[in-house]
Amino acid sequence: MRRFTMVACAAGLAIGLSAGIASSAQASSLIVVVPGESIQAAINVARPGDTVLVEPGVYHESVQIRTNGITLRGYGASKGGTVLVPPKHFPNTLCNQAFGPTGVCILARSVNPTTGAVLKTVRNDTITGLLVTGFPGNGVFGYGTVGLKVTNVTAIDDGGYGISRFVSSKTLFANDTAIGNDEAGFYVGDSPHADTVVRNDRAFGNQFGIFIRHARHVLVTGNVVSGNCQGILVLDDGQPGGAGNVTVQFNHVFNNNKLCKANEDTPVTTKGGGILLLGATHTLVTHNVVTGNAGQRINSGGIVVLSAKALAQGSNPNFDTISFNFAFRNHPADLRWDRTGIGVRFRHNACATSIPLGLCR
Repeated sequence: MRRFTMVACAAGLAIGLSAGIASSAQASSLIVVVPGESIQAAINVARPGDTVLVEPGVYHESVQIRTNGITLRGYGASKGGTVLVPPKHFPNTLCNQAFGPTGVCILARSVNPTTGAVLKTVRNDTITGLLVTGFPGNGVFGYGTVGLKVTNVTAIDDGGYGISRFVSSKTLFANDTAIGNDEAGFYVGDSPHADTVVRNDRAFGNQFGIFIRHARHVLVTGNVVSGNCQGILVLDDGQPGGAGNVTVQFNHVFNNNKLCKANEDTPVTTKGGGILLLGATHTLVTHNVVTGNAGQRINSGGIVVLSAKALAQGSNPNFDTISFNFAFRNHPADLRWDRTGIGVRFRHNACATSIPLGLCR
């Protein structure tokens, strides 16, 4: 798994600090793109409030957005809708240089060239109704965004993240699908004030279904997560601020039994994990259905609560609550806790097995 931190991407972003486009008092416009025309050309002339509507068809493009308030709208995330696939030659955009060849990139308007810190965010962009597939890098990727919405988008078989956002806040991922991506299907990272909602999404056959890392204030609700190495993961990787203040509720997490080897960003081999809190704090896991997640790894089982001190130089899982979940047929146990942390509570969970004993109601 590649790790996108502010420092790591600084060199690529230093090529151009700002793509600021002046706001306009004009009324919003509808810009229509038909097969054979350029989506990027339409985005380049769009002003805040405009919608770029892309007619059904297959478009061989990699798109970058650095203007506030743009809506990129397709005709549906299916083969008969609006389909974005890799071009023969990728454009030399800042996003492609810094993060790898990406389908749709929403990138901050200004970034510090030395640290990669976001100086001026890009705000209130919407991506909706697209199928994005086969990109060597990422499907949909946000960096330095505020108010980004990605809805009714499908990301399939991308070489990095399916649908992701870094160093961002007030994000919505809703009614999206991520299938077979090499890293997380849905990713929320590097955001101590993420204020992000991951809602009614589907994640199948990715490395992680939904991955929350070095981020706080996230709601993960109503999602279906299956066939990944790990279903839902909240990880403190040792960076300042940690991870937590996450609510994981009303999700169906089952049969996440794919095997993924350890790498530079994932400290252990992963298989058979349903919901994992690794050093997460002040996190609530409630009213989820977690079944059929089975493996022999330290992170295998239904709902697993572990310290991140030894594995990722993170924290203990303090003040987490696991309550009112339905967890069965998970191995080695439906509920697992390594007994670390303070204020960790297991209450009213319907399950058959637990490590240690006594966590099921």
